[in-house]
Amino acid sequence: MYLGQSLPLHRMLLLSGCLFGAASVQADEVLTVEQALLKCRTTYPSDFEAKKRLSCFDSISTPAIEIKAENGDLNAATDAKEALPDKDSVVAIKKPTPALSYMERKWRLTSAGDWNITDIETYKSNFLLITNTDNTNDTPDSPSRVKSADRNLDQQDLKFQLSLKTELMNNIPLIRNLPYVTSSRVWAAYTQQSYWQVFDSGTSRPLRENVYEPELILSLGIDNTVDGVQKAYIPRMVNLGVVHQSNGNTNPLSRSWNRIYLQTGWELTDQLSLMVRPWWRVPEHSKDDDNPDIEKYMGYGDMTVRWEAPSEKTAVSLLLRNNLRSDNKGFAQIDLQQRLFDNPYIKLHLMLSSGYGESLLDYNHSQNMFGVGISLGE
Repeated sequence: MYLGQSLPLHRMLLLSGCLFGAASVQADEVLTVEQALLKCRTTYPSDFEAKKRLSCFDSISTPAIEIKAENGDLNAATDAKEALPDKDSVVAIKKPTPALSYMERKWRLTSAGDWNITDIETYKSNFLLITNTDNTNDTPDSPSRVKSADRNLDQQDLKFQLSLKTELMNNIPLIRNLPYVTSSRVWAAYTQQSYWQVFDSGTSRPLRENVYEPELILSLGIDNTVDGVQKAYIPRMVNLGVVHQSNGNTNPLSRSWNRIYLQTGWELTDQLSLMVRPWWRVPEHSKDDDNPDIEKYMGYGDMTVRWEAPSEKTAVSLLLRNNLRSDNKGFAQIDLQQRLFDNPYIKLHLMLSSGYGESLLDYNHSQNMFGVGISLGE
């Protein structure tokens, strides 16, 4: 069945009604056939996205035109051919796009690249929490930094994090032609985490630590399908990143390190994802190293498991670190986000962590912490 065929007059009346109804659909849902096809081609230009491009073509529907010659009268169909609408007036109604997975949303793993450096989006969680710890780090130290004076910290903090990223490049030459690569992007990211002793009025409510973390990330989308079927054992994403982390303090409270990491992400199911990130610490001169034994406590990488409900209203993530040594030291953090008031941007946020490295200054200090508050975005 195609538009070039002829059809009886009574079916043309039906077509006219369909076209009139399609014209009343909102502008962002109605495209000409040519526009809809072009959108599919530009969204999935890579040869490795051919199946997705075909699925996109299949999702384009036109008002029903059923061509039949009544009683075998082919002349009747031929006579109706002149009644077909002009091609410029034919519309294609794009069916709803299938929901993107968490990784596809977060890292834009399709080929479409209409963002630039002025567009900002969330990176890690952005939250505001009231926290309580069972073991304050009143006199932090490290092998190269002597103990500080007793800070006599309050057990409660107002912990908040701002984390954003923006795209610097996409569809990168050379990389975009690599086998199995469906997208290539370079991101600049910045995360700042702060701990505010807002409930300690006796010491004028100081900000006990700010942690600054700029990053540069090369992100690749990977085709994880075999014969059109998605395979959980094939990564969906690979990120290569360079990250600096420091707290900006003066000695003896200064802490900092630089790392290069390779992060791989798998979509185990539609709701469950796994991200593994080994890293290598960039060596520093001994006299400048605030924390020469930081890998002993923070380990050589981390792993994150994330689950979200099909409605995307609830998400749970588990972050794990371990030094993989005989003198075992690790860290675990569970985050629960629950959408509030059916608002996709504001969520109830619960956080529970245990182990070493709750903050950069506490990299060699173990504690249990619980926090409750709100978060914005994913």
